[in-house]
Amino acid sequence: MNQPLPRAVELVSPFLLKITWKDGIVTEHTARDLRLACPCAGCIEETTGRALLDPASVPADILLLVHELVGRYALAFTWSDFHKTGIFSWPYLRRLAGHGAAS
Repeated sequence: MNQPLPRAVELVSPFLLKITWKDGIVTEHTARDLRLACPCAGCIEETTGRALLDPASVPADILLLVHELVGRYALAFTWSDFHKTGIFSWPYLRRLAGHGAAS
């Protein structure tokens, strides 16, 4: 199975991230959806996978302030609540958008 790889990553607005994948798929991710899906140990219990982040604690108008590459395999984000410890791999971002792995 091929790992999905991006062709371009664009912060369309502080509320929306757009990824154009090398296979032509385009995915869009809202800042709030990404924040709620943060895979860091502060948001997800490492041993059980149980969610620790209370969705009610994430404002509807949370902003995506910064996105940056982590090596060649992921993105890291900083949101307006200053959370910034999650690393979002390319396959994880693709799954979040409902497109699974690259074909």
